[in-house]
Amino acid sequence: MRPIRIVSRLTDREPPERASGLRLALFQGENPSGTPAAVAENLARMEQVVALAASYGSQLCAFPECFNTGYALDRRQCEELAEPSDGTSVELARKLSTRHDVAVVLPYVERAADGALHDSVALAADGELVANYRKTHLYGAAERANFTPGQELPPVVEINGFPVGLLNCYECEFPPLYQYLAGRGARLIVGPTAADRHFTLRSGEPTLVAYPDATEHIIPAMAAVWRVFVAYANRRGWESSEHGQWEYRGNSGIWAPDGSTVVTAGPEERAVDSLLLADCLPDSVPPFSPEGDHRSDSRIAAADRLLPAG
Repeated sequence: MRPIRIVSRLTDREPPERASGLRLALFQGENPSGTPAAVAENLARMEQVVALAASYGSQLCAFPECFNTGYALDRRQCEELAEPSDGTSVELARKLSTRHDVAVVLPYVERAADGALHDSVALAADGELVANYRKTHLYGAAERANFTPGQELPPVVEINGFPVGLLNCYECEFPPLYQYLAGRGARLIVGPTAADRHFTLRSGEPTLVAYPDATEHIIPAMAAVWRVFVAYANRRGWESSEHGQWEYRGNSGIWAPDGSTVVTAGPEERAVDSLLLADCLPDSVPPFSPEGDHRSDSRIAAADRLLPAG
């Protein structure tokens, strides 16, 4: 397998103590897609990456959207490659979480009991499936053709006694979802993604406007406003299908509760598979404002009383 470049922003030899923070690993890679052989290769890569993350003391390791299958799929490929939440891919994530004592965020194509297909994110910890989130906010015609939106809002789960929320790609651009997760106590929000530049529409036409880079403005702003760490785990390089080619941005990173960058993939990491490592420690981040706190100062809940009638 291809080598993996380490990009480390660790603060100490030892990972954060329970409830004080989290040592997080993000994998950014170029992976095969669309076939059973690709799934097998991607799962082998996951085993390698989780073991590597564990060697650095990571407590959580996250992968990009639809990691086991690849993202640039048509409906036929989704039907062929989808797995239940107790299938081979999630079962491997559960085993790895026990073997290496690392929680694993595995995005995959899920087939529900009723036959519906979902763009899902499994979170495995201590050998258990502690969350299985089905993407509620689908992006574009292709996702809407491939998947059924989930019916439950994203979860918050404690890893190392530290509350972690999940989003999925396009959802990282919706401020109310951050507000919802922060309101439920999330201190870190992990967003697997498959964000590219130009791509081929389901109609076969190329996009005229590039997909925006959410890490330039939206994600740092949400981290600062809601006082949370935000992690964005993207692909890099190219992915091909019968519909065309996708070039991913390779803009993975972690942003702190003041909006500053903790670690990010630079131009060098867009040319090689990488593992980004950082400690998410809230107590190490200075206040964003001398007095203000957006969450506690918000009066949206009082909107009916504040706004004039009619």
